[in-house]
Amino acid sequence: MTIGTGSAETDDEFLFDCFIHYPPVEICQDVKSPAMIVAGRTGAGKTAIFRHIKGSVEHAVDIDPSEMAMSYASNSDVLNFLQAIGADLDLFFQILWKHVLCIEYIRLRWSVQDEQKSLNVFAHLAALVTKDARKQRALNYLREWEGRFWITMDQNIKEITESYEGKISAEMGGEIQKFKAGGRYEKRMSTDRKSELVARARRIMNADQLAELASVIDLLAEYDLSDKMNKFYILVDRLDERWVDASIRFRLIRALIESLKAFKRITNLKILVALRTDILERVVQETSDLTFQREKFEDYFVRLKWSRPQLKSLVDKRMDHLFKRQYSTKPILFDDVFTYKVGNQSPFDYIVDRTFLRPRDVIAFVNECIKVAEGEYEITASKVRRAELEFSRIRRDALEQEWKSAFPTLGIMIDLIAANKRTYIDVSAVCSRPEVEDLALAVYSSGKQDFDPLFDVARNYVEAKQQNPLQMICFVLGILYRVGAVGLKLRAGDRYNYSHLDQPIIPIGLIDENSKVGIHPMLHAALRLER
Repeated sequence: MTIGTGSAETDDEFLFDCFIHYPPVEICQDVKSPAMIVAGRTGAGKTAIFRHIKGSVEHAVDIDPSEMAMSYASNSDVLNFLQAIGADLDLFFQILWKHVLCIEYIRLRWSVQDEQKSLNVFAHLAALVTKDARKQRALNYLREWEGRFWITMDQNIKEITESYEGKISAEMGGEIQKFKAGGRYEKRMSTDRKSELVARARRIMNADQLAELASVIDLLAEYDLSDKMNKFYILVDRLDERWVDASIRFRLIRALIESLKAFKRITNLKILVALRTDILERVVQETSDLTFQREKFEDYFVRLKWSRPQLKSLVDKRMDHLFKRQYSTKPILFDDVFTYKVGNQSPFDYIVDRTFLRPRDVIAFVNECIKVAEGEYEITASKVRRAELEFSRIRRDALEQEWKSAFPTLGIMIDLIAANKRTYIDVSAVCSRPEVEDLALAVYSSGKQDFDPLFDVARNYVEAKQQNPLQMICFVLGILYRVGAVGLKLRAGDRYNYSHLDQPIIPIGLIDENSKVGIHPMLHAALRLER
C-alpha cells in the first residue's frame, strides 16, 4: 500500500485522479501570463504540471532534449575548436533553439505530419506576404524548409550545425585540422591569431540568422492574431538529465532562456520550460557575465511553492483514493489513519516539518509510515518515528544527488556541520572543530571535482600561513543554507531562516561568528543528532 510515487512519470495511478489545482497551475496554463520557466526543487511538481497540461488541453507537444541530437553539436570538431579559442557560441545556440521552437510551433499549429502538408503550410504562409521586406525575409528563411517542417528535431539540428560547419571550415579548415591532430594546438596559438579567428567566426555566425528568425516569429505572430480560439503549448522538460555533454549543457540552457522572450509575440502560444533550482544555479555560475542577470528574467519564472493546507489536501486526496480503491467507498483521510500525536505535535505537522514543503517529500514520508505499520489499522507515534529513520536516510542521499552538479562536495560539508551531534550550534563552535581542517584537506587533496566552488576556498585555507577558519565556514554555511540542509539565525532576536521558506540565498558577508545554525529536521534522524 502506498499513496503513489514521488515521481510524476511513474505516478499514473494517483497523479490525475488526485491532482491539486493551485496557483502555479493556473499561471502555467494562462497563455497571457509572461511566465515560461517553471522553477522548483526536484519533487516540487514540475513534471506533474506538464503531464496535467498535456492531458487536459487539445494542442500540446513535448520536447525531449535527449531526442534533439544536441550531442551532434557538442561532438563537432569545428564547434569544439571555436570554443577552445574563446569564441562565443551563444548566438549559435540561440539560433538552434529559436529554429527548433519555430518549426515545432508550425508543426503543432498546422498538424504537419508529412511532406505534402509541409508544402501546403508554406504556400499558405507565402500567400500572407505582400511587399513587406521583413515578411519577405521570413519567407526566404522558411523557403529553405518548405518541404521539411515535418522532419525530426535531430535532423533539424544536424542540418543547421552542418551548414555552419561547412562555412567555418571553408574559412579556417587548416587550423581545425591542426586542432583535431591534438597536441593542444590551441594553447600554442598566439593571442592575436586567436582574436583574428574569433572575429572571422563571428562574421559567419553573425546576427543575420537571428534577425531572420525574428522575422519568422513576427510572421507567425501576425497570423496568430486571426486565431483567438485555439491555444498551443510547447513543453520542455528533463533538462536536468544527461542529454548533452556538460561542457556545453549549461550554455545551451542559458541560450534557451534567452530565446524564450521572443516568442511572447505569438499570443496563443505558451512555451514552458521545467528547470530544477540547482540546474538554474549552475547555469548562473557557469555562464555568469554582464549580459546574463537573473533579475531580468524574474517575470518569466513560475516559482513552485506549496503551503501546508495544499499539501494536506494532496495527502487527503491520495489517502482517500487508496482506501476507496482497495476497501470502501467511505471517505478515509489522513487524520483517520494518523490518530496519535508525535510528541506535542499533530502527526501531519511532524511530517511536514521534516520536509522542504514539496509533494515528493510528504508522499515519501507517508509511504514509509504505511510500510512500517503494515497490517495495522492506525499509525502510532512510534511507527512515525521508526519510519523517519529510513525517510531521513533516503532524503540525505537525495539531497546530495540533487545538488551534486553544483556542489560535488556537499556530503563532506554536511558531515562537518553534524560533527557536534547537536541540532543547533553557534558558528563559533563550528569554527573550533578539528574537522574544519580535515574538510579543507580532503577537498584540496582530492583536486577540483567538475565545478566545485569550495575547492578554491579550501586551497586558500590550506596554503595560507595564518589560517582563519571563519571565512571558509561562512562559505560552507552559505552553501548548506542554499541547498536547505541548514537554517541560519544571523543575529540575536532574529528567527531561523530556511531557504525553502525565506530568501533562497543569504550573502556570505552577513554570516559571522555570532550567527547560529539550525540543521534541518529532515536530516536529524539520518545524522543521529540529539533531539
